[in-house]
Amino acid sequence: MMTKDSRISENQLAATAFVLMLSPALRLFPGAAAESAGRSAPLAALLAFFPAALYLYLACRAAALRREGEGLCALIARAVPGRVGRMLLGLLWVWLVVYAGFVLRSGADRFIVAVYPNAPSAFFVLTLGAAALAAAFAPYRDAARTAKLVLPAVGGVLALVLLSSLGKVRAENLLPLRPESAKGLAVGAVPGFDVLAWTIWAPAFALGEAKKGAPSFPRLLGALALFCAVLALMSLAVVGSFGAPLAASLSWPFFSLVRNLVFLRSVERVEALVVALWVFPDFLIVSLFLRAARDALSLSLGSRAAALREGRLVLPLCAASACAFALLAAPDAAALSLLSRTLIPAVNLFFALVFFPAIILTGKKKGRL
Repeated sequence: MMTKDSRISENQLAATAFVLMLSPALRLFPGAAAESAGRSAPLAALLAFFPAALYLYLACRAAALRREGEGLCALIARAVPGRVGRMLLGLLWVWLVVYAGFVLRSGADRFIVAVYPNAPSAFFVLTLGAAALAAAFAPYRDAARTAKLVLPAVGGVLALVLLSSLGKVRAENLLPLRPESAKGLAVGAVPGFDVLAWTIWAPAFALGEAKKGAPSFPRLLGALALFCAVLALMSLAVVGSFGAPLAASLSWPFFSLVRNLVFLRSVERVEALVVALWVFPDFLIVSLFLRAARDALSLSLGSRAAALREGRLVLPLCAASACAFALLAAPDAAALSLLSRTLIPAVNLFFALVFFPAIILTGKKKGRL
């Protein structure tokens, strides 16, 4: 039995959520919001706060249904037992492995585009995959503590970049706002909600080592408001500096913004440092999802996974599957862009809005939760 002090606290859970958010936020939101909402893209993040707040409330209610030491995968197994539950956990395992592989591949692309244009993606995929695999053998609480440790560095650099970029914002790129842009604003809020919903459910895999009871909705709501403010400032900086059409066409608009910044009149081209620092969110996502994939696969296979668990082969199998997806699924920039802009966000919304709610409602209806 873990002691009270060894459990994941709400502050650590919020820090984990914020660091997790930084990877999909920089990859998906600025460009997708600019493409749909145009000049009003910064408002799209603020609009996304309201459905995300409702989702957070429902997630906190669902988290209150867990038992002592029970994480999200174990909760699914209890809500839907038997063959159907094992199939659902198998489907979840596939998604966790695919998402981990996608993060490995998109992280490699970020290095190639910003720093090493002629480097092979396999080097970055395998290096980060091996490091995440080693970390995944540690408990979930170690991941939460790591997130809290790296948060000041990553958050500080993000704040410095956003504040420094405000001087490059041009009013004509953001104004005037017209009433006819309301439809585009609503559509532009979808990627913001996608990022925020993912940020809410992804840390739930670590709830098995968190303090018992429902997470505090009022406290986490404040954290969610901060997350939305970061998305809005990020979009303000990108769209205000480049204009919506250019921001929508860039592969990594945030890092293009960093490339154009000059600090202290002497330190230029700091994107290599920022890109390297953004390894930490990717590392945290991959290691966390490898742990969750291990839990999902073990519960899905049941007694048949005993030999794999005893030989500690489940995690290496998950890591190998993620690396294989990263190396094979997106051989070029076009394929990676298709995954990043359409397939990955769409499947993420399916899990956030259909998969998890349906399982929780089924467990409640059957009296298992």
